[in-house]
Amino acid sequence: MRHQFIARRGVSNVILIGLCAASTYANHGPGTSGGGLFTIPGETLKASAWDMSFRLDYTSFDGVSAAQAEARAAASGGFDSIDSSTLTNFALSYGVTDDLQVSAAVGWYWGNNFIDAEDTGKGIESATADPSGLTDLWITAKYRVMKGENGHLSILAGLKLPTGADDQTLSNGELLEPSSQPGSGSYDFLGGFGYSRFLTAHLTLDASVSYTLRTEANDFKVGNRFDAGAALAWRITDAIDTFPNISLFGEVAFTSIMKDEAAGIENPNSGGSTLYLAPGVRARLTNTTALTLSPQFPVWQNLCGAQVDTNFKLTAMLSISF
Repeated sequence: MRHQFIARRGVSNVILIGLCAASTYANHGPGTSGGGLFTIPGETLKASAWDMSFRLDYTSFDGVSAAQAEARAAASGGFDSIDSSTLTNFALSYGVTDDLQVSAAVGWYWGNNFIDAEDTGKGIESATADPSGLTDLWITAKYRVMKGENGHLSILAGLKLPTGADDQTLSNGELLEPSSQPGSGSYDFLGGFGYSRFLTAHLTLDASVSYTLRTEANDFKVGNRFDAGAALAWRITDAIDTFPNISLFGEVAFTSIMKDEAAGIENPNSGGSTLYLAPGVRARLTNTTALTLSPQFPVWQNLCGAQVDTNFKLTAMLSISF
C-alpha cells in the first residue's frame, strides 16, 4: 500500500496547526487581545493560572472517485485521496511561573472517504476507509526569555507520545500506513520560537517558527515538518474590559513537510509545501472565556508527486482561563 501525505497530514496543518503542539497556541496575542489561531504567541500564562481549550478543525480536500483514484494510480504507481477530515482537540495549559508554561493536548480524528489505490503488478486495486480514533498526546513547554517594550519572545519545546489509535484498516483488511492513522506510533519532537508585541494600543503582532522531528516506528517514518506564521490583530472594542470584546485578525501560515520513508525508501507521492491566508474573529465573551473562528485558504500548494489539494479549512476554538 502506498501513501499520499495530504490525506492525513492535511489535518495536522490546522493547526497549523494540527495537533502538532496545539496546546502551545493557548493565550493568544499580547494581553490575549488578538492574535491568530496557528501562529504561536510569545506570551506565557501567569504563575498558577490555567487555560483550557476545545478546538475543532475541519478540512475539505479535492477528493476523487474510486475510478479516478485508480486512473491516477495507473500513472503514478499509487494514489490516495480523502474527501474531508475533522479533528477535535482538547488542550490544558498551566503557568508554572510567569515565564514558564507547560501544556498537554490530545484529540480525536475522523477521516471521510479515504481511498487507497495502487498498482499491484497484476492490475490496479483500490480500497476505502473512514479512519477514526484517539490522536497522539503532545506535551509541550514554552519558556519566555524576553519581555518588555520590544515584545515577548519564548522558546518552544515539545514531545509527542504514541498514545493514539494505529489499528485502522482499509475495506480489504490492510492496515493503514502510520501517516494515515489517527496516531503515528512514533515519538516526535518539536522546537521553535514564538514572538508577540503591541504595535499600537489596538494592533498586535504575533510571529513564530517551529520544526517537528519525526522518528521511525514500525519501519516507517513520517516526514519532518517546518511551520512558520505571522498574524496581525486589531481590537475593535475600545475598552479592553468591555464584553463582548471583539478582535479581527489576518494570518499567513507556511507549512513544509518532508517525504515519508518506508523501509528507508522515500515515497515520491508525499511531502510538499503550502501557504495559507486566514482571516478570523475572536470574541472575548467574559474576562475568562473567548471564542475564535477562522477559515483558511491555501493560496499556493507545491505538493510532491500525485496528491490531492486542500480546498479550505475551518477552525473554531473555545478557550477558558481560570
